[in-house]
Amino acid sequence: MDEVRRDVIPDEPQSRGPNGLTDLAARAAVVSAVALFLTAVVVGAAYAFEVLMLAFAGVLFAILLRAVAGFIDRNTGVGDNASLAAAVLIVAGGTVGTAWSLAPQVARQTDELRRTLPRSAERLTNELGQYEWGRWVLREAPDADDLMPRRHDLLARITGVVSTALSLVGAVFVVFFIGLYLAAQPRMYIGGLTRLVPPARRGRAGEVVAKVGAALRWWLLGKLVAMVFVGVLVWLMLLLLGLPFAVTLGVIAAVFTFIPNFGPVISAVPAVLVGLLDGPATAVWVVVLFTAIQVVESYILTPLIQQQTVSLPAALTITTQLIMGVFVGGVGLALATPLTLVAVVLVRELYVRDLLGDPEAAA
Repeated sequence: MDEVRRDVIPDEPQSRGPNGLTDLAARAAVVSAVALFLTAVVVGAAYAFEVLMLAFAGVLFAILLRAVAGFIDRNTGVGDNASLAAAVLIVAGGTVGTAWSLAPQVARQTDELRRTLPRSAERLTNELGQYEWGRWVLREAPDADDLMPRRHDLLARITGVVSTALSLVGAVFVVFFIGLYLAAQPRMYIGGLTRLVPPARRGRAGEVVAKVGAALRWWLLGKLVAMVFVGVLVWLMLLLLGLPFAVTLGVIAAVFTFIPNFGPVISAVPAVLVGLLDGPATAVWVVVLFTAIQVVESYILTPLIQQQTVSLPAALTITTQLIMGVFVGGVGLALATPLTLVAVVLVRELYVRDLLGDPEAAA
């Protein structure tokens, strides 16, 4: 009878005894440890992603140096090391020289522009106040006092600006040296990368890396030419319109041309506000000017230069820019397009061509 009762009546759960409490505490400790580990991984990945963005910017700089060095070597035959040294001097010297020659004028115009833009904003407010839709926009817009720092916040904001400036200088040095080392020994780094795949696939891996590098090189060349084209043309057109700050606004337009889609809109805002000081008609002419320049750059100049690279879908590029801008900030927004280009080339070569076996679709 006792044996039957033991078979029918189940054992009491261990959670009712001391051993059950110990097991529960152990499980809670394990869950807490896993949660802490995952949190640390997410936080570490966020910081590591910013570092990876700097490393990718260094890759772009290395590609620029190798392109210039290759051009010098092909036309002079001085050798790889000498051509790379000349490329570093040309790129760094040209950048520093251009900045040094434009710095006094840009600094003076920037200070004047800072004092001019509030008057232009007031003029815009008066113009919008004449229309019902304009009054609605003004009601919904944040008050100017809310945008100005309060006295007790001013020191914190100044400290933040100084910290940001120092971080920017540090980032520039990091990108410079990463690019320099990569450009000095590209075969060593590419060889180390291809050794991560099985020996039978290393030849194909090297071919894919070469295609990614070629696509980035042509994209970068197109962007640099477009930046110079847009900057010079904006400067000349603003001079013809008789607007002040033409040099500074041209530099702003050139820099933001590096960011497709959003960059031209951002660079046009201060120019339109300056044109508004001369009247609504001048502001409209400035809008027409920027639109025409961007159409020529986006649909004629850049496609001609980048014929040997990949055509990026606009919707995919904008989506990537939004995601990168939200999670990484300005650096992510600036590097979103070349990262999208790398992803498209890898998908085309590794997935469509190799895995699916469809070379025609990949082409």
